[in-house]
Amino acid sequence: MRPFLALAEGLVRAGHDVTLAALDKTGRDSSRFAEKGGFRLIPIPQAGPPSQAEADREWRRLLFAGPLRQLDLIYQAFDLDAEAMLTAAEALCAENDLVLGHFMVHQLRAVAEKNNIPLATLVPIHTALPTAENGPFGLPDLGAWSHKPAWALARYAIGRVVLPRVNTLRRQLGLAPDRDVLGQSWASDRLNLITASPSLCPPPADWGRQHVMCGFVDRAVEPDLEPVPAEIEAFLAAGPPPVYLTFGSMMSLSQPYSRETAVLLREAVRLAGVRAILQVPDAEFPSDADCLVVARSPYAQVFPRCALVVHHGGAGTTQTALRAGVPALIVAHIADQFFWGAHLAKLGAAAAPLKRRGLTAWRLAEAIRRAVTMPRERAAELGRAIAAEDGVKVAVEAIGRLQP
Repeated sequence: MRPFLALAEGLVRAGHDVTLAALDKTGRDSSRFAEKGGFRLIPIPQAGPPSQAEADREWRRLLFAGPLRQLDLIYQAFDLDAEAMLTAAEALCAENDLVLGHFMVHQLRAVAEKNNIPLATLVPIHTALPTAENGPFGLPDLGAWSHKPAWALARYAIGRVVLPRVNTLRRQLGLAPDRDVLGQSWASDRLNLITASPSLCPPPADWGRQHVMCGFVDRAVEPDLEPVPAEIEAFLAAGPPPVYLTFGSMMSLSQPYSRETAVLLREAVRLAGVRAILQVPDAEFPSDADCLVVARSPYAQVFPRCALVVHHGGAGTTQTALRAGVPALIVAHIADQFFWGAHLAKLGAAAAPLKRRGLTAWRLAEAIRRAVTMPRERAAELGRAIAAEDGVKVAVEAIGRLQP
C-alpha cells in the first residue's frame, strides 16, 4: 500500500490528477495521506473475513506448503475479491488515460487491454522477472547453462497455478489467452516499475527497456501524519537502543496464530536478555520494563533508533530497515522473503536468516544474541546508498514518458 500512496503523491506533485483504488487487507485508514497528497482514494470493498478457525487453518497450510502450493493458496485468497477488483479496474479504465497496478492484479491488465488504455505495473518482487544472469530463486543455480531451462520450468509450474484464473477472465472479455505468466500476465509490455534498490540488486543487463528499476518507493517521513506514540518515545529514552521485532502482515491473518507467535517472540526476547519493542496485532499483550508491546509504529522514525530489526523479510520492511542503517535478522515465511533473507546476509547487512516454519523461542533468542553483536558499518553504508536514491522521482518520470 505504501508504494502506491507515495506514487500517488509524486504524480500529483508532477501535475497529474490521480485516483487510487485500494484494497487494504490490514484495514488501515489511509484517508489522511490522500487528503494531504491531493489525490482521490477509493476503498475497494473486500469479501467478509473467514471464521477464525478457517483463517487459522488456511494460514498454517500456507506456512507448511511448498512454493507452488503457497502461490495457489495466495491466489485462492485473491479469488475472494476478484469481482470487486474487476469492478474497480473497469471504473479506473473508464475515467483515466493511464493505469498503474500491482503486477499480480491481472484484472486491471485485462480491462486496460480491452479498452486500449496504457498500463504500467508496480513490481515489488523483482525475482519474478526472468533474466539470463541467474535462475529463479528457490531452484539450484548450476551455472549459466542452467538458467534458461530453470526459467522454462518456472514458467510451466507457475502457469499451471495462475493461467487458468487469468484466462477465464480474458475469455469473458473476448481477449486472446495468455501463454506465459512471467512475460505476459505479470508484466506490462510498456512499463514495469521494479521497486527494489539498485544498490542492493543491480538490474540485469538483459532486461528490456520496459523494466525500470526505480529504487525503493516510500513516502517521505512526516511526523505530523505519522507521529511516534508517546509510549514508544518514553521507552526509547529509557535505555539503550532496543531490538525491534515485527512480522508485519504475516501476523494479521489468524488471531490464534498471531497470539501463539506473540508468545514465542516474547519468550525469545526474555531468553535473549535484550530490551525490545514487540509489534503484535493484540495491543493488550502485556508489556514490561524491558519489552514494550505495540500494535504498530512509524518504522521510518523508529528503526534508526534500534539496535536490530527482526522481521519477516517483506520487500518494504526489508528496505525500510536497511535505509535506517540497522542490521536485520530475517525470519522468512513465504515467497521472496527467503530471497531477501539470503541476499542481505550475503551483503553483510543481516544475520543468517531463519525460517518461520519450525521456529522456536530458543533458536530465535540465540540468533538475536548473535545478531546484536554484528558490525553496523555495512548496513549503514547500504542505508546511505538507499537514502540517496529517489524511487518516487524515477517512477514518476518513467510514467510521464509513458503517457499517450
